[in-house]
Amino acid sequence: MTLTCTWTAPDGETARVAITGELEFGTAGALLQLVTDRLAGHAGVRDVRLDCAEVAFCDSSGLSTLLLVHRAVTGAGARLHLDNRPPSLDRLLALTGTTAHLTGEAADSRARRDS
Repeated sequence: MTLTCTWTAPDGETARVAITGELEFGTAGALLQLVTDRLAGHAGVRDVRLDCAEVAFCDSSGLSTLLLVHRAVTGAGARLHLDNRPPSLDRLLALTGTTAHLTGEAADSRARRDS
């Protein structure tokens, strides 16, 4: 059970967080802590882009953390993006009805684009 989260903010308005590993009960808090701490120190950030390409697993605690990250990001006046989502994460978002809330896109829009 490991999770690595790396924050970069190359232009001051866009932050990128590369997530590698398992987003689950024992690790998910690290993502929320990183995002909330860094947002507090980077008031000019308008977009937070989570790169999910290397998320190997996400359980209900991981999903709950993504919802809390969304709340923190929007509370800071920024927009959250979930980039490069693996199919397993897309399925979890679709099954839980959280796709539109977390991504701003309809649950089936990605499937249409990919077909």
